[in-house]
Amino acid sequence: MAITLRRDAIRVLMNKIKYYAAGEHFQSLGPVPHDTLSYSSNATQHIFDAGQPTAETHPQVVATGEITPGITEQQFIRRRKKLLELLPEKSLIIMPSAPVKMMTDVVPYPFRQDADYLYFTGCQQPGGIAVLNHELGLCMFMPDSKPEEEIWTGQVAGTYAALNTFKADQTFSISKVNEALLQTMLVSKAYPHEHILAATIEYECKIRGAQRMAFPPVVGGGVNGSVIHYSRNDQQIKEGEMVLMDVGCEIYGYVSDLTRTWPPHGSFSPAQQELYELILDTSNECLKLCKPGVSLHQIHTHSVQILSKGFKELGILKNTMNLSRSYRNFNPTSIGHYLGMDVHDCSSVSGDRLLQPGVVITIEPGVYIPRNSSVPERFRGIGIRIEDEVLITDSGHEVLTASVPKEIKHIQSLLH
Repeated sequence: MAITLRRDAIRVLMNKIKYYAAGEHFQSLGPVPHDTLSYSSNATQHIFDAGQPTAETHPQVVATGEITPGITEQQFIRRRKKLLELLPEKSLIIMPSAPVKMMTDVVPYPFRQDADYLYFTGCQQPGGIAVLNHELGLCMFMPDSKPEEEIWTGQVAGTYAALNTFKADQTFSISKVNEALLQTMLVSKAYPHEHILAATIEYECKIRGAQRMAFPPVVGGGVNGSVIHYSRNDQQIKEGEMVLMDVGCEIYGYVSDLTRTWPPHGSFSPAQQELYELILDTSNECLKLCKPGVSLHQIHTHSVQILSKGFKELGILKNTMNLSRSYRNFNPTSIGHYLGMDVHDCSSVSGDRLLQPGVVITIEPGVYIPRNSSVPERFRGIGIRIEDEVLITDSGHEVLTASVPKEIKHIQSLLH
């Protein structure tokens, strides 16, 4: 049973480690000239920039073999080993870097690293998570490099720096948290049970650094997928059925929310594929509208137009006299919502508000057809939703959940 030691327990261990490591003293550096704290210029791109002073970029501050001034690589490794000696078997420690705190929307307060994170990693930058246990050693989850952000803030340490500068045993991109659902999709083929998949996604999220789930997982197999907020998660998923999985986790106060629908046994039936392709096309078309100056309400209206047309072509929508009401029988939800510190962050924000760079929304078209519906029999009992997290940028958008497959060919390739 894995144990995550929280701040109070970590602090006790920190004090013990620092006592045992009392012999590790900073070397006298003498006065530091004013200009020695500047970073490498763009003219020295052939020298790797870890986002903080290193022996390569700042030889006047950091000596060869040191991670931070006066503290060698071997000293950091010894600190980690001493901590592991105090750590019970089958336990782990999760240490986040300190968060960036903002003075205004665009002006941050001066950053100071979390002392525990710095003491064991040597990394002086935000955005990372360190995991330490007997099996992994030190595993560092590092932020992804984004050229458009580096123009403003400079180089940041990523996975390369984790291994080569901070001497981690393993490293992954922080975006690997998205892979929790991908791993669960693979498990579904061997264990097509709602409760197993619910337990798997929670496990996969938490071993990647999540503190808790953002909401109870929705794992609806077969007809249960047509229940939008289904939460019983107690049925076996039968041969020929799909499973709809809506999940999210929380990490340091911010939440995620994504949905995928797939056939655990590997293949879509013709009816499932027809409906799935309609939902996927709607998702792709709505993503094109995700940019500053467009509102969620405008994107929703566009989604209703696409889905209504598709439902009519498939024979699902027949009551053209009251099209809006008939449509809502099969999709009563909005196309999306804002996402941040709450799953709907926040619900009081109007859907008519224009999107701005920096906000995150979801795009989640779907169809939910009850088993007793009067639609063509082949479509009865099918529920499908595809939900992505979308960051609005200055130039358009970035799909934060793009690494989780949703194209039919990619899903079938994954499961065969």
